Amino acid sequence: MFATTSRMVGFQLRKPVSIYKGISRLTFFMGTLIRSSQKQHNIVFFSTTHIDSQERPKLKSSGISHDAFLELSKTKVMNQQLSDRNGLPLLVTISEEAAKHLRKVTATDNKPNTALRISVESGGCHGFEYVFKLTDTSEYHPDKEDSLFVRDGAKVIMDKTSLEILRNSKIDYVHELIGSQFKVVDSPFLKSSCGCGSSFEIDYSKLDEEAK
Repeated sequence: MFATTSRMVGFQLRKPVSIYKGISRLTFFMGTLIRSSQKQHNIVFFSTTHIDSQERPKLKSSGISHDAFLELSKTKVMNQQLSDRNGLPLLVTISEEAAKHLRKVTATDNKPNTALRISVESGGCHGFEYVFKLTDTSEYHPDKEDSLFVRDGAKVIMDKTSLEILRNSKIDYVHELIGSQFKVVDSPFLKSSCGCGSSFEIDYSKLDEEAK
């Protein structure tokens, strides 16, 4: 579940940043390591005022389906590209269903600048828990450790510490018997989670292996 913040904050968008610039390898959100060569093709970036078509390197690899690449390419980094100690990009994917529900929320509340902030905090039965908050981005000055991800106008903000743990996962919106909610799925660095999925345990061995 998510909660709306009592004190609304915002986010000033900067020039779109290519998520693939200078990258020779990329850890896919399903946990598969992609080694790629680069080719150029046009990618359309989201902007608050207009749409820009920019040249961006194209990733080509074996063993990854066309649908997987297409899904990954639909989520853009809009302000800055954060990387780990090895220079690998810290990325998440926004699912079509999550983007659809976020757009519905902004339309219903008539707040087009609303974004979903996702963070990780200590707590819960498995040691860590997700925190989902709706944030007004109209007046927010971004911290240098924040990344803004956008899919089809739906915005997700994550701080670097949370992004390092949840990298390569997917932000989804699921419909279950206990209710509908935003959920982080397909995370390669989580060892276990509680039944409702709100609390989880980090697989530190995989994080350490990724950092080598």
